[in-house]
Amino acid sequence: MIIEEVKNPWRLRNGVVVFDIETEYIHDFSIEAKKMLNFKCGVAFVYNDGEWYRFYKPEELVKLLKKAKTIVSYNGEGFDFLVLEKHGLKIIECGTDRWKPTKCDSFDIMHTIQNLREDSNKKYPSLEEMMKSHYGISKTPHDPDNIEDLMKHCLEDVKYTKKLYEEKTWLVPVKERPEKREWEADYDNDLYAVVDDGENCTRIIDFGMPIAYTKQRINDLPGEIRCPLCGKGILQMYSVYRAIENEIECPECHGLIGFVAGTNEIMYKRTKEELESNVCPNCKKYLGSSGYEHHGYGAGSGYISSGRRICSNCSKGCYEWEKDDTPGFRDSYQGKCCNCGE
Repeated sequence: MIIEEVKNPWRLRNGVVVFDIETEYIHDFSIEAKKMLNFKCGVAFVYNDGEWYRFYKPEELVKLLKKAKTIVSYNGEGFDFLVLEKHGLKIIECGTDRWKPTKCDSFDIMHTIQNLREDSNKKYPSLEEMMKSHYGISKTPHDPDNIEDLMKHCLEDVKYTKKLYEEKTWLVPVKERPEKREWEADYDNDLYAVVDDGENCTRIIDFGMPIAYTKQRINDLPGEIRCPLCGKGILQMYSVYRAIENEIECPECHGLIGFVAGTNEIMYKRTKEELESNVCPNCKKYLGSSGYEHHGYGAGSGYISSGRRICSNCSKGCYEWEKDDTPGFRDSYQGKCCNCGE
């Protein structure tokens, strides 16, 4: 294994709290989905009194975090803080898909390491990878459905996050991100292309992984289905099977049905009332997110999500965003606000 040394720039102790949380299993990696995850347990270490604290109620953890001068985490800015927002933790955006508390400093070890590396194309190191490179150990197996077992797992994560925080130099395993091949296909999307062998057309993802059905397979599936919201409208499915689109509006109730690209598997259902109640105050377009899993392109399976959200700069308009959470890529796109143009 190739190891890169990265100097730890910050080793304060006074007012520092190290923490981690555990949630339900995450399937959708969009910002909105992370904010909706259910908290299961949390652990915090407070340097000022040298005590370890365990939490089954998120509000109690938030109360402790609000007293800290600095909060230390491992990817807390990309996950934990978002989950805790609905439990009273006020946060602000501090980078692309990164958030921190408003009234204290945040020291996210994972993002600090990545920012200090000479080559940003290297994969973000996981906590377990850092445990292996420093201490030669892996995480202890645990049962996510057993709350006490999950608490022990969370405690282990915080212990090793604390140990890494105290290291003068980080030993970071070097893993280059796989290069993503681009297809001469959809001009605004380099993930997909079409292979036509003269008989069948197959929508494919990079490295030839099929993400949609061929014509032969499409013939085995229902060409139309009834709207699962009203039971009256008829949804034409061909464009979904071909992965040309993944949403269909019901012609009867005008609800929106989202499918996994290239399949008839329903991801979400939104009524007309839900759509109209969550729109941009400026352009009146729907605010929300959708996404789907894919087989990956050399880096393992991943999740692609996209949507619109309110601009944090003016709070009056919205912008489009897209995120690819394939391991090693973490690609993202953010458009301009329809109101202020930022």
